Amino acid sequence: MRTLFLALCGILAASPGWAAGVHHDLTVTLDPAARRLEVEDRLGLPAGPHRLRLAPGLAVGEALLDGKPVAVRGNALPVTVPEGGGELRLRYAGTLPPLTPESRGGGGGAEGAYLPAGTGWIPTSENAESPPSWRLSVRVPAPFVAVATGRLVEETRDGTGYAATFAEDRSVEEPSLFAGPWRVTERMHGGLRLRTYFHPEQAPLAEEYLDLSARTIDAQAARIGAYPFAGFAVLSAPLPVGLGFPGLTYIGRQVMPLPFVRAQSLPHEILHNWWGNGVRVGEGGNWPGNWSEGLTTFMADYAAAETRGEDAARAMRLDWLRDYAALPAERDSALTDFRAKVHDAAQIVGYGKAAMLFHMLRAEIGAEAFDAGIRRFWEERRFQDAGWDDLRRAFAAASGRELGHFFDQWLTRVGAPALELVGARGDGDGVVLTLRQGEPAYGLTVPVEVRTTAGTERHTIRLDGNETTVAIRTAGAPQALAVDPGFGLFRRLAPGEAPPTLRDVTLDHAATTVIAADGPAAAPARALAERLADGKPRIAAAERSDPAAPLAVIGTAGEVERLLARLGLPPMPDSLKGRGTARVWTARTPQGRPLLVVAADDAAALQALLRPLPHYGRQSWLVFEGVRAVDRGVWPAGDSPLRVSFE
Repeated sequence: MRTLFLALCGILAASPGWAAGVHHDLTVTLDPAARRLEVEDRLGLPAGPHRLRLAPGLAVGEALLDGKPVAVRGNALPVTVPEGGGELRLRYAGTLPPLTPESRGGGGGAEGAYLPAGTGWIPTSENAESPPSWRLSVRVPAPFVAVATGRLVEETRDGTGYAATFAEDRSVEEPSLFAGPWRVTERMHGGLRLRTYFHPEQAPLAEEYLDLSARTIDAQAARIGAYPFAGFAVLSAPLPVGLGFPGLTYIGRQVMPLPFVRAQSLPHEILHNWWGNGVRVGEGGNWPGNWSEGLTTFMADYAAAETRGEDAARAMRLDWLRDYAALPAERDSALTDFRAKVHDAAQIVGYGKAAMLFHMLRAEIGAEAFDAGIRRFWEERRFQDAGWDDLRRAFAAASGRELGHFFDQWLTRVGAPALELVGARGDGDGVVLTLRQGEPAYGLTVPVEVRTTAGTERHTIRLDGNETTVAIRTAGAPQALAVDPGFGLFRRLAPGEAPPTLRDVTLDHAATTVIAADGPAAAPARALAERLADGKPRIAAAERSDPAAPLAVIGTAGEVERLLARLGLPPMPDSLKGRGTARVWTARTPQGRPLLVVAADDAAALQALLRPLPHYGRQSWLVFEGVRAVDRGVWPAGDSPLRVSFE
């Protein structure tokens, strides 16, 4: 689901409830290269007072309510519609902002145009109870092609340009409009129109993207219910983005060839057509917050890992828990506070913790009841707002369980339980173990694995208070015991389970960054410090760094080596020496604080890390050749206090 901090802030005030029955009939002339937009909107409005406002840069040339002029105050249009409703006819035009990597709110230029919903390029309302229906006819000059959210009604192309009409009759969202110099590849699939809008260099990828789109839609429709839109399109974006819209996704052209986009990003955005677009995130009920990112992560990203096998699924769960282990306590938050991914800390809670909630729920009520709950939720809430409480009711009905306490503890509490294996002893008949957790106590179904002479057995223990002692009978003599070895619970990792990663430093606002570079390398080193920090970095001289806070050292190899030696910090690991154009690793200082080191050959090697390195926060070490990570990994975990051997 996209997160938009929009420069074109078209806020519209209106009396509550007026949007029921609102309909836009839009005729758009768009010249992306000239950044010119001209629109005629015949806007059907129900009776009552309305106040509309267009985005800055757009000027109203004509405003007629049922044929009578309406006073325009700048970009504001206050109107009162008589009983029975009326039609407001608007003509407006303007120059779009330049389309740059920083202009996430929309714009135009030689590479195309991007006009997302909610940016004020059409009249809209922040207080509308439901989105309007609409019909949009657009024309763009050659060599551009235009595409909008909604159903493609018709299209024509001639030597001078391209024209098309799109429509949405249901309560989904305002139209988003895109244009680019694309090649269009189409496939009909079971009545669905699948398309790619790709730049010429991506044309060889079109069939693979169409294949994957078809397979993903079929798989999710079988699990949830029929795909809710007329088709799905993949658009190549000139911006470094990955955004989902009803019936399409807008993905940066540079990352389009990368395997993870096809394996993970594309299925994630397709699933958002059910969760977020088909069922909208609502704020009502006992528990506010955005549920769609966690459910989509669980049913798309995590499901793909499960398809690869239990090792891949376990690794993804461990990634989520390692992310959480790196999150400073002061940056933690409740799931009810999550709205969108505005920084990595929000993603750790809103994606990872929420996905773990659904994983634990499925384990709690069983896969059959979970899938039935998903289908029930879709059937009851499609094209409506929904919240966490609607999900609880659907799963409760499917499982025959109340589930209020389960949802409440994971949604409203900040933090996570920490398990302690107080004691365990084995005999010929089984094991006796004592588990403990801190305050506040969670209701937990704790997985326990016992290795015996007859094989490995899996059990669960219910822990509702601070401590419980349980006897487990086994088929053979016990040899070893492990508590939650598969990381099936959202919890604080025990010492030894969380080796250092880049995020231990980059997420912590208290971290100090020391620049170990001079001359031409100093500027890219500082720029990299800015890119790596999930916030504003604290750059200081080595002597002024906080000995109790995490530390980042960024610079050229020789300067970094000398600084580490002078400060008595761990040197570069032997396994990284002499490799690539840049080495990145984590360690612990003698005081136990997290340490992140970036040692590059020169200024160019530091510059090359600016875009890729921030995406590798879960790694403990990396080797780069220019912009490409040629090797990476996580340091081995230590001994866990949640494991014990009886041999």
